[in-house]
Amino acid sequence: MSEDKKLNIRLLIIIGGLLSIVNLIAGFLAYPHLPDRVPTHWNWAGEVDGWGSAWQGAFMLPLIMIGVFLLLIMLPKIDPKKRSYAQMGRAYSVIGLVVMFFFTVLYFGTLGTALGYFGSFPSMVQLGVGALFIILGNYMGKLKHNYFMGIRTPWTLASEEVWYRTHRMAGPFWVIGGLLFIATSFLTTGLLAKTILIIIFGIIAIPIVYSYVIFKRLEKEQ
Repeated sequence: MSEDKKLNIRLLIIIGGLLSIVNLIAGFLAYPHLPDRVPTHWNWAGEVDGWGSAWQGAFMLPLIMIGVFLLLIMLPKIDPKKRSYAQMGRAYSVIGLVVMFFFTVLYFGTLGTALGYFGSFPSMVQLGVGALFIILGNYMGKLKHNYFMGIRTPWTLASEEVWYRTHRMAGPFWVIGGLLFIATSFLTTGLLAKTILIIIFGIIAIPIVYSYVIFKRLEKEQ
């Protein structure tokens, strides 16, 4: 593995570890000030429809985040296609860090809402998810053949060529999906749910169908 790619993995470990620690410390600091019931879920109208205890509000997301962080460290070691991680060092690190930052924003938004600092957190989540899709879409085409990260269908896993073509095609769709997701924050409640479901269905279903079509096309050519 090149020094540049080693540096990227090291950066993921350092920054991801720091974010995990910061979130956990924030949980300990916020816990005594949280109400007995903390909002944990919002419906399409932006209304709270899920509640948890103060302990869940303070520590559930940080613990999940630590689990994701440990998984990101372990994947390059346990994946049978571990050589692929050396080839996509930068893309893997960026995606890992973006996911960790997203969890951090989600966590502090939840804490801020529970403590009365934010009133429109669901809109912030839509903006965050949109930004997440845009960044993931930009790096989608750089993901190498592996068993854990990316668009894993029977056809992409069976063929590196299908994997490559599918991810190159899916990247722009995810970027467009992210932009549309951000635009949904300005929609009325009546249109919001349907629009989001259509976006999510599109960015998932289109690459799956495409991978099958490409696989069959390559199979005929052989």
